[in-house]
Amino acid sequence: MTLILSRILAIGDVHGCLESLKNLLAMVSPASGDTVIMLGDYVDRGPDSKGVIDYLLEWPWEAEPIFLKGNHEIIMEEASFSAEHLQYWCQVGGLETMASYDAKFLNIPKAHWEFIARTRPFYETEEVIYVHGGVVAKKAMRKQDPVELAWRRFPDAKKHLSGKLVVCGHTVQRGGKPSDKGHTVCIDTAACRGGWLTCFEAKSRRYWQANEKGKTRKGVLKPKKKGGK
Repeated sequence: MTLILSRILAIGDVHGCLESLKNLLAMVSPASGDTVIMLGDYVDRGPDSKGVIDYLLEWPWEAEPIFLKGNHEIIMEEASFSAEHLQYWCQVGGLETMASYDAKFLNIPKAHWEFIARTRPFYETEEVIYVHGGVVAKKAMRKQDPVELAWRRFPDAKKHLSGKLVVCGHTVQRGGKPSDKGHTVCIDTAACRGGWLTCFEAKSRRYWQANEKGKTRKGVLKPKKKGGK
């Protein structure tokens, strides 16, 4: 009898790169028993934000999906508050998102707004904290500010008081591969900037990548020394 172990897989910032997302998931093949944690930033900058949310709503895989909220989902929600917020959104990638809805804000369907509203600020297991931006090291997760979790940057990351590994996105790793501080791993590898979309399994430290040109690759993140600030 073959024992099939379930996996907890994290996927970084998609930013409208639907083809990268499809190719990445096809390569990873998440199955029943697996959990796929999407770290947020589904929209903006890339070519098909609408298509990405449609795909996530349909979710054709048997694995359980967990959807976190990125800062770009926060910005998109705030765009409905005022003309000033809308202008800011357009400056940071909202124009590309609007284009995917035929350039009409009112074309964004209710189901898409509801999807964004349901996204979580973080997801925590016994060993790992998954978040879009980062965590405040000296605060328990229940006391963290959800907005700050989406906006914190990888260079500022310090070891969380829980001792758990933190897996995040948000800060672009221009080298094209995940970056590891020992206590924090960042998997935003610039999918919408000609880079790669990354899937990472913390337990095995394996990662898989796909890009908009249809290319794929995989590797193993070399461990850092435990501890650190």
